[in-house]
Amino acid sequence: MCSPAHAIYSSRHSLSLQGHEFQPQYGVQLIFNNTAQSLLLCAAACSQNPPCRTFDYDSSSHRCRLFEADLTNGAIIAMASQTSIVGSVILSASLYASMYNQSCSACQENRYQTCSSTTSTCQCPGNSYWNGSMCPLQLFANATCSQIDACRSDLNLSCIINSYGEFTQCLTGINLFTIFLYENLNTDKIFHFFIKLK
Repeated sequence: MCSPAHAIYSSRHSLSLQGHEFQPQYGVQLIFNNTAQSLLLCAAACSQNPPCRTFDYDSSSHRCRLFEADLTNGAIIAMASQTSIVGSVILSASLYASMYNQSCSACQENRYQTCSSTTSTCQCPGNSYWNGSMCPLQLFANATCSQIDACRSDLNLSCIINSYGEFTQCLTGINLFTIFLYENLNTDKIFHFFIKLK
């Protein structure tokens, strides 16, 4: 379904069967918990809130919840009641590739990318990162990560590098004193790794 909201902020949603609700992995992923008079209005609220990637709606209580989460860090669970339904924002590489790193005019008022005041280019919005084709959500503690900005920095998480120079997992309490640096000087290989500061 498409939200009837402002065209710039429209998005497409896939809907679960009736009798399901969304269960986030972490409480911080709930970004809105209120009421809406209809499923359509709840979907529109998600479209108008760029961090929203999943919503659920209960037609009996009119509860509308928006989540900064998807099925990589949450789950759709069956409920005894048949009045609840889950909607997920449909994402594809085509929503990102043509805008990423382009001038801010390319993503003006766009829900999928934002204008960086530092670079004046279109970048992934907060709590997401560029993986080469899309802006997936950043990862939480202990998740396997494959690049430096893949972890939730707002929760003091960093993607740690092992002694082989490979990214491993998101851990907390690590300050970036030096970012992993690899130099090949003739036959000498110099490695600098993260230093944990107290």
